[in-house]
Amino acid sequence: MLAAALAMAACIALADHSIAAACLAALGCGGLGVWFGNWRRGLVWALCSGLALGIFTYRNARRDAAAAGLLEPAGGLVEGRALKDGKGDNGTWVATVRLRGGPHAGTKVWWEGRGEAPVAGSVVRARGNFQQLPVPRNPGEFDQGGWLLRQGVAAVFRSGSSHGEVETSRMAAWGARVRLGFRSAVTAGLDDDSEAAMVIRAVVIGDVPPDADELIAAFRNSGTLHIFSVSGTHVAMVASILWMLLRTAGVPRRWAVLALLPAIFGYTWISGNSPPALRSAWMASVFLGAFVFRRRPDLLNSLGLVAFVMLLWDGNLLFQPGVQLSYGVVAAIALGSGWATRYFAWIAQPPLYVPTSFLSRWQQLWLKGRRHLAQSLTVSLAALVGSTPLTAFHFGLVTPIALLANLVLLPLVFVLLAASMLAVALYPIAPGTACLVNRANALVANACSASATAMSAVPGGHFNIRHSSQPSLLVYALDRGAAAACFSAGSDAAVLFDCADRYGFKRRLMPSLRQLGIAPDAVVLSHPDGQHLGGGAQVWAAFPIRQALLPVARARSATYQAWANDAPKAGIHTVVATATATLPMPDGASLEILCAPDPANTTSRADDRVAIYRLHWRGWKILFTSDAGMGTEMKLLATARDLSADVIIAGRHQSDLSLCDAFLAKVQPAAIIASNSEFPAEERLPAEQAAFWRASGIRVFDQAQSGAVTLSIDPAGDLLLDGFVDHSNLRLKHH
Repeated sequence: MLAAALAMAACIALADHSIAAACLAALGCGGLGVWFGNWRRGLVWALCSGLALGIFTYRNARRDAAAAGLLEPAGGLVEGRALKDGKGDNGTWVATVRLRGGPHAGTKVWWEGRGEAPVAGSVVRARGNFQQLPVPRNPGEFDQGGWLLRQGVAAVFRSGSSHGEVETSRMAAWGARVRLGFRSAVTAGLDDDSEAAMVIRAVVIGDVPPDADELIAAFRNSGTLHIFSVSGTHVAMVASILWMLLRTAGVPRRWAVLALLPAIFGYTWISGNSPPALRSAWMASVFLGAFVFRRRPDLLNSLGLVAFVMLLWDGNLLFQPGVQLSYGVVAAIALGSGWATRYFAWIAQPPLYVPTSFLSRWQQLWLKGRRHLAQSLTVSLAALVGSTPLTAFHFGLVTPIALLANLVLLPLVFVLLAASMLAVALYPIAPGTACLVNRANALVANACSASATAMSAVPGGHFNIRHSSQPSLLVYALDRGAAAACFSAGSDAAVLFDCADRYGFKRRLMPSLRQLGIAPDAVVLSHPDGQHLGGGAQVWAAFPIRQALLPVARARSATYQAWANDAPKAGIHTVVATATATLPMPDGASLEILCAPDPANTTSRADDRVAIYRLHWRGWKILFTSDAGMGTEMKLLATARDLSADVIIAGRHQSDLSLCDAFLAKVQPAAIIASNSEFPAEERLPAEQAAFWRASGIRVFDQAQSGAVTLSIDPAGDLLLDGFVDHSNLRLKHH
């Protein structure tokens, strides 16, 4: 079964690039079957590969045809059934929805709704419009559109300004109550926002806290973040806990297996039915089913059967990193345990020349413990070897410390899961006792966090393989007027120019920088606007920020005051723009402060308190005007100083004109990188203004089309500008 599944996977992977190559591969798989077996095996491999290829191609063609039809202008009420619980807050939510009725019934869409959030199984109705799946606009950014495409989603439905309707059946409401009750039971008696409660929810049901980046980073860097995603490890542990209880109660093996299977699938359903968890549940069914039918279980054969069914059901699952890791690790354990055992056999070696029956009780316990340790190290090493290529490819992270970290954390996770299951069982009949169990479990959760933090701090325990050696300035394309740029020397030195808004930092900027292997150690802020401050503390919690340049000492913004007051308490050296004229930057560059806001004018709006900076980099001059308006520009012109620059990086003033004619005549830029957001209207770049700039001989990078823009200098000294989305480019010759 495994060989047939591998043949199917190879054909599907090729079909994603070339159908012709995939068809040839299916014939080739048949030939290999004949070579390694007989004509029957070859025929089976070829038929299985062709069937998987046909289903994969058909499903994708239907999805793409539906996407084209949905994007045609149409009105009316749209109706669908939610496949997952809606997630969101402040009256907005998102969920995967299968459309009902109309020519595109059965099509999956990503529904962005307003009002009451639905639960899985609810019927939702709203008026709105369909849009294309989003494309990543910045290097290293999570490709949400690609992820949705692999889920079979054809388009995004964005509901209108009015709230939609949600109709929930009794069965859907019952399911929601069960899931909510389970979630509440595992943390009853604990502060809902405590770190222990977040860890318990993340481990038990995969509810990863979105705002606990420091906690997540510790598990990621220790190679143990997989415990925050319900997968084979969790399913196996839950099954082991239930198995021990049933065997202790004297339940015969065959009946114990029959009781385990619905419990396993119930747990995967409560935790969200993630593909890795479902893989594990079905594998457990096949593996344990062998006991029921009195057959010898085989791990690789079970894996092959489940992979075979998965690829026939939905070949797009093959391209999900979580699925690849789930199947790859199990295969590595099955194939590599024999090899890895040799490295740890000495740990389990019994005393020489002494029969085991002659050992004392303590000696037997010591031997049993050493054998368990050797087995755990064997499995951990095999899993590490199997997962490292995939984690390096998908995430650019290598974590050799994971061998030791998993050895420490997995027993803690087992105890945490057992305590959580006990709390769930006790909560309906003895809530007070369940709360006591959860308080004890909080100690285990804190031990997990402390262990992950300690392991992540081990020198050389983790490293990123995606460090770029090329110095560059990356200007991010963000929404709603948010702004950020990163100037990196290609080594450890990097500076953030503004930090986006709180949402943009968490969902765009921070993941991008981590994916690129860049860890900024300094921040330059342009003005006290929340769209540029990154939430304050979350910036220095995510990166090793040691210094920050502030435009003013005081402002009305609470987030900005966090930079002014709390950053020094966190060990960050702050400098106010009025206190210096230039600052050294990475790669031998320097930052010149052309304009510092009036520190006493604290009542003005943030866009009127913009500090204007000019970066001098290998003979090139790059001007950061941020959201400055004509008022600030005229003040700068009145100084009669040199304002020339090769490139301007500009935002939009909310109520004033930005980049007026007189200012541009003084600067004489060759290119302008201009932010442009559809919403709100104040952040849009007027088409006539961009056209005027182009008519004046200025190359305009409209970030609504170009996405992020990367500036770099080639060996000849030329300045290169490259748009990420539209691949636009410009070369400015060295002068």
